[in-house]
Amino acid sequence: MGSETKERQEKATQVYAALGVGFVCILIGLPLWWKTTDTYRVQLPYDEIEQLAERKTKYTVDVTVIIFGDNVDKLWLAEFGEQLKDALEGESHSTKQLSVQYRGNLREAYEEENFALQKSFTIQELDSSLERSRVLEEHGKYFFYILPRQSKFLSVTTWVGIKRNTFLSPGEPLQHGNEEYYMGVREFVPIIKSLVRDTFVSEAAMLRTYQSARGKQHLETDKQSMRAVKSAPSYDVTFTLLNPQPDMLDVQWDIEQGVHTYLGPFLDQLSPYINITITSQVIHYTRLSLKPRVDSSTHQHYLRPEDLPHLITPIETKLGSHVSNSPGLNFVVYVPTRDQSPLVIRDASGNPSKTNAFLSPRWGGILIYNIESPQVGATLPVPVDVDMKPVLAVFLAQLKLLLGFYAQKSPVISWADAVNSGLAGWELDLWMRDRTLENIAMSTATLRSLARLLAQIGNIVIKDEIGLEVHQAVDSIATSQTFLSQGNLKAAYLASRQAIISSEKAFFDQSLLELLYFPEDQKFAIYIPLFLPISIPVLLSLMHAFKWFRGKDTETIKKD
Repeated sequence: MGSETKERQEKATQVYAALGVGFVCILIGLPLWWKTTDTYRVQLPYDEIEQLAERKTKYTVDVTVIIFGDNVDKLWLAEFGEQLKDALEGESHSTKQLSVQYRGNLREAYEEENFALQKSFTIQELDSSLERSRVLEEHGKYFFYILPRQSKFLSVTTWVGIKRNTFLSPGEPLQHGNEEYYMGVREFVPIIKSLVRDTFVSEAAMLRTYQSARGKQHLETDKQSMRAVKSAPSYDVTFTLLNPQPDMLDVQWDIEQGVHTYLGPFLDQLSPYINITITSQVIHYTRLSLKPRVDSSTHQHYLRPEDLPHLITPIETKLGSHVSNSPGLNFVVYVPTRDQSPLVIRDASGNPSKTNAFLSPRWGGILIYNIESPQVGATLPVPVDVDMKPVLAVFLAQLKLLLGFYAQKSPVISWADAVNSGLAGWELDLWMRDRTLENIAMSTATLRSLARLLAQIGNIVIKDEIGLEVHQAVDSIATSQTFLSQGNLKAAYLASRQAIISSEKAFFDQSLLELLYFPEDQKFAIYIPLFLPISIPVLLSLMHAFKWFRGKDTETIKKD
């Protein structure tokens, strides 16, 4: 009996030890392993991202019509306002995702506006005086001034100022009272409608930009969207001088002073919205890989439109690598070799180009700068200075197109020249509105793609930094849409710029690469050799313990 009792005690000890090991492995070890090997994924606002994708974007445009003159008929004023409202709101380019709202205001001129009219001698002076009377620059708000019959500016029918003022005149002085004057003013309704909807706002272009950024394919080719670089908070612009024969021509250019003088006003206007970094370089002994054609009658070397695309790749390899997160634009001045000079660019009809330059979409532009060959007996290399004014005038026009400035000016309307080749106020508004819609659509599409990617691949770590960027992008998109619907164009653009920065920063984070993590099948190949030798003895011990307890219970029942 003593040996049998001792054997039972030892067996019980083994059973309880097995139960203890199983308890530790299953109830403590397994949850601990599961927790420590679990993929950390910060919570993202998936529902809000989907709501943003379905949310309608609306932008608001303010139009104010001011009439100079005393004792304007109130009833006629109300009728004119209704006609203008119907013209602006009818047949707009609105869809389920994008709509435009016009807020109109019709009033008589204020006292200070009448004073500016009396003191001004030219339409330019009147425009400047009215702009100075405004304390803050109002982006996206357009003012139409209808001049009185006795105005000294009657020779101007329709004149658009340097900011957002437009002046309209009934034409010749009217001699048949107010009724004829009012009839003439009513004819301005289609003019105001066309200027606002087709030029200042450009509804069709806004819709194309928004839909293209959302990924919709267009049946018709959109030259503007294909030509301009995508919206970005910063750009790198490089100016390059190519001199293939420095032993004959010592070509010099004052690019720093030229950029400051001729591009400075344009860059200063854009500095609050985008950052443009400018660099320059001079490259020697680089010539065209394509042999130009020769006109047998004039012995002139020329290039046809079909030759121009073949010039980009050989030159691009010599420009140096572009190491930056910002889109890069290249502007090249090429000095032809003496055996190919003068070299001109001809159009499809065979006529020489006025600028002798061409633009490559989303890349930059090339200008061929012809220089007279050195005279016989001249000391080589002959010093030559590049005239920067015509060169940078061409590059400025190309830069505007590449950055998305595409305003169409009607030839039947008089337009004020922008100060120092800068931008008119309405041109800047058009660009900001276009870029704001593009930023909203692109950042929304980026966040939606990121959310779907992370939902499909569950073993990707989502760090807190990524979560912060995603939340900031979602908040910035909502803020931009709110400002846009309120007509606050500048604030809407700045918020959309932050949205595109945050969304792309989150999407392109290096930690989100799937190849950094083991696939599920490889995890099993790693864990099975580790857990199988441990789990089999533990499970067998638990089985023996279970059998021992069943046997003990049976023995107790028999004794009873």
